[in-house]
Amino acid sequence: MTDTTVVPRRFEIGRVISGTFSVIGRNFGPFALLALILGGLPNLLVSLAQISFVSQQQTFSPQAVAGTLVGLVVMIVAAFVLQAAIVHATVADLNGRRVVVGESLKVGLRNWLPLLGLAILMGLGLMIGFVLLIVPGIMLAVMWSVAVPAKVVEKIGVMDALQRSRDLTRGRRWAIFGLFVIYVIAVWILEAVIMAAFMPFVLSKGLPTPEATAGFASSINIVSLVASPLIATISTLITTAGGATLYSELRGTREGVGPDALASVFD
Repeated sequence: MTDTTVVPRRFEIGRVISGTFSVIGRNFGPFALLALILGGLPNLLVSLAQISFVSQQQTFSPQAVAGTLVGLVVMIVAAFVLQAAIVHATVADLNGRRVVVGESLKVGLRNWLPLLGLAILMGLGLMIGFVLLIVPGIMLAVMWSVAVPAKVVEKIGVMDALQRSRDLTRGRRWAIFGLFVIYVIAVWILEAVIMAAFMPFVLSKGLPTPEATAGFASSINIVSLVASPLIATISTLITTAGGATLYSELRGTREGVGPDALASVFD
């Protein structure tokens, strides 16, 4: 039998960042398709419904509230399916396999409900941490940063995934916090670039004079309609692929395993 273990190596933020964008670059087509189906499209449909409701200046109605709630539920479910699908696709790439959208979608659909439970527990914990003091909330976010890939790859329970993430991140949390800061700055830059790309369209409508306020506001709504889902989708793609790459790096540096040891996700 061939020994698939490798010698543990030193944890490096640069390797996680380069690995994340390398994975996305090699699989931009499948990742973009998954992000479009599960991220951009639901977000776009909900945004369209909200803009339509506001533009018609309708009064409060139970139908509008119900429609909004249904749309939000669809967005939430789709977001968790996307997370699991991107984790599967990232691990497939790191394992030297070809990314197949259908296989990743199956894994996403199989894991969305446990991930919802995981998100609820993490959300409650983080909320308490941020209410008490900012620092505990940040440290909990770092401690649980690889709970999602641990749940998807190792097929463990929700509480076990939280504990697994806690164990893997021990001794690496300041470095992971630095990685979070880098990702946040990258998202800010991404938002600025996307909004700057849309500004010529807004400015083409002229400055908002009293007579042109409605048209200017309409332009802003259109930009928001397109830019917001785009930013949210790309951000989710980067952070989810980054989380899976971070998980692989932590497994390699702490346990001395290579990407092929993550193959349980394909069973």
